[in-house]
Amino acid sequence: MEHIKGAGVCAPLGFSASSAVADVKGNGKGKRDMALLYSEVPFNAAAVFTSNKFCAAPVIHGRELIGKKGKFSAIVVNSGNANACTGEKGLAACGEITKAFAAELDVDEKAVLISSTGVIGVQLPVGKMTAKAGELIDELDSGNSHEFAEAIMTTDAVKKEYAVLVETQNGAYVVAGAAKGAGMIAPSMATMLAFITTDAAVKTDALQEALSHAMTDSFNSVTVDGDMSTNDTVFLFANGMSGIIPNREEFFEAVKTVCVELAKMIVRDGEGATKFCTFKVVNAATDEDAKKCAFAVANSPLVKTMLHGEDPNWGRIFATVGACGIQCRQDNVDLYFENLKYAENGIIIDYALEPQAAAIMKKKDIEITVDLKEGSASKTVYTCDFTKEYISINADYRS
Repeated sequence: MEHIKGAGVCAPLGFSASSAVADVKGNGKGKRDMALLYSEVPFNAAAVFTSNKFCAAPVIHGRELIGKKGKFSAIVVNSGNANACTGEKGLAACGEITKAFAAELDVDEKAVLISSTGVIGVQLPVGKMTAKAGELIDELDSGNSHEFAEAIMTTDAVKKEYAVLVETQNGAYVVAGAAKGAGMIAPSMATMLAFITTDAAVKTDALQEALSHAMTDSFNSVTVDGDMSTNDTVFLFANGMSGIIPNREEFFEAVKTVCVELAKMIVRDGEGATKFCTFKVVNAATDEDAKKCAFAVANSPLVKTMLHGEDPNWGRIFATVGACGIQCRQDNVDLYFENLKYAENGIIIDYALEPQAAAIMKKKDIEITVDLKEGSASKTVYTCDFTKEYISINADYRS
């Protein structure tokens, strides 16, 4: 498996994309805020959606269509408006928009999906969006991966794309993806959208298995601020144009690799973030304890501000571990800043180690490990720091 540098959703055979300025948010800023992803042959689709009970209209729309296990030709994506908490009118808007694009593409209206991200509680400007159908279809091109990735951004500072080439005895296939997300990032899933494409020939059920398998260590292992969105969705599309029926394990690993890399990019681009931190909990009594502890530490505002202050204030981490409700004993826990063992059996090893720990905390990428010594379960979670910029971005979000 080889990383294809600079490649995105159009890297697999048959996929093309386009973007346009539709002024979905109505602020007249001229941002590209609509995108279209299309395959020249119908594709199988799998998806994982947010577990938020107040899910957005496109999530409801997508669940229904994906659940029928049909073939699809395209997906329309917009930023600037989440189409969430918009009632029956919001759901009807999904139908109107996909129908308009289906007519222009000359495909069945059930062959077009839709995904939205942005402000909650505002109706979609359906007229503005359907008016862009012709332009978006005319502009479809296999070289427009970057344009697609840019158009789906909201508070993102950078585009997020990743692709891998998998060589087999019978030829090669590609798995590629694009994602957006920087704030309201929490597990089950991270608050974001992700679109993964492949030209491998994979049936719908196997496609869903591959995506569900990839979620645990990728989009369900990241957190920026602990807030779950209404629109979170990850799609996986397979059009089979490479002609390669992939080895199951190899394909699962390729999908997981793309998902993990995109998930890490979301954390690195966390709103206002200056630090990327890998929190590891090892030797927990159960998988659930490991997960609960890792997310408790990764979501702690005190720990996240500690990261930003570059302060090895290990007491904040221990306090969070002790409060998270798992099986643990204070006199049994060790703490590492990268490879530096800083605390053993619940107490600091030597105060003289602080300069070394402080030097580690000054790095942009930091790894912290908590060893509970209660069992053999482990969990890794990716998070970032909290900064003043995070507050500024979210205070001004609707403007």
